Amino acid sequence: MGPFDRFNDRAKRVLALAQDEAIRFNHNYIGVEHLLLGLVREGEGVAARVLNSLGVELSRARTSVEFIIGRGDATTSPSEITLSPRTKRVIELAIDEARKLGHSHVGTEHLLLGIVREGQGVASGVLESLGVGLEKVRHQVIAALGQQHPETDMAAAASAGVGTPAGAVHMARSHPTASVDRFDGSSQRALARAYWEAGRANDKEVAPHHLLRGLLAGEDLWVQKILTQLGVDLSSLVATIDTAAPRSDGPRPASLVEAPTLSEIFARAGLFAAERNRASIRSEHLLLAISSTAGIAATALNSVGATPKRILEILERMDR
Repeated sequence: MGPFDRFNDRAKRVLALAQDEAIRFNHNYIGVEHLLLGLVREGEGVAARVLNSLGVELSRARTSVEFIIGRGDATTSPSEITLSPRTKRVIELAIDEARKLGHSHVGTEHLLLGIVREGQGVASGVLESLGVGLEKVRHQVIAALGQQHPETDMAAAASAGVGTPAGAVHMARSHPTASVDRFDGSSQRALARAYWEAGRANDKEVAPHHLLRGLLAGEDLWVQKILTQLGVDLSSLVATIDTAAPRSDGPRPASLVEAPTLSEIFARAGLFAAERNRASIRSEHLLLAISSTAGIAATALNSVGATPKRILEILERMDR
C-alpha cells in the first residue's frame, strides 16, 4: 500500500492544489508551505474550516510564503515537481495521526495535524507570521473532530439502560465518535454516570463537570490514586464542583444533549491515549483531558492542585 492510498478525496485534492501553488511560485518542489496553502485553498474540509476560523486567509498566507522564501527564477512543469523531504515527513506524521485517532482514512485534518506536529519550516513560520500558534491550531482541530457527532437523546439512552454498565456499553457503541468507541469499561460507566448527574441537577446539557463527577462517583482506583498522590480531598473537590455548578430549579429536562466542550474532551482523551500507545481510552486519560479543557471542572481541579502538568507527571511515573 502506497502512502497516498489511505488519503480521502479532499486530502488528494489538497496535494493537487499544493502542486499548483508550487507552480505559481516557480518552485520545483512541494514544500510544507505549499501543502498549507493547499489546505486553505481547498475550502471545505476540517483543516480549511479550522484555518479560516483562525483568520488564515489564502492571500495573506501566499504573501507570507513569498516574503519568507521568494519566487523561483524559471517556470517549472508539473512533471519536474517532487515532494520535499519535510513534506514527506509531514505525510508520515499525518498517517500516524489518523492511526492514533482510530481513523481508517487520512483527511485534511490529519495533514494539518502533521504540519503542527512537524513544527518547523516555512509553514510554521507562515502561521506564526499570521499570529496563529501551532498549539492553537492543534486545539482547534481536536475540537472540530470532537464536535462531529449528533446530539445524544437522554430518553433513548435511558431506554437502553444507561446508568448500568450494560447501558453504558450500549451508549458508547451507538455513539458515532471514534473516541467514545474506544472507552474502556470504567470510562463507559463514568459517561453513563455523567448523564445521571446532569439529569439529577436538572441541567439540559451533559458537561465536563458532570463527567468529572462521574469519574469520582465511580470510585475508579486509578483516578483515586492520582488525586490521592496530589493530596486532593475527594469530598472537598465534589463540594467545589457543586458550589460552582448548583442544581438548577425547575422540572427535570425531558432530554439531554452533550455540551460541545464534552466532545472536545473525548477527542483530547483519545489523543492522550494514543500518545501513550493505549488502544483504549481509560479514566486517567479522561481526567487529564478534563483538566486541560477550560471550564468549571478544570477550574475545580486546578484549584486543588490537579493541573494537567502534575497529572501528567504522575501518569509518567505510574503508567500501567
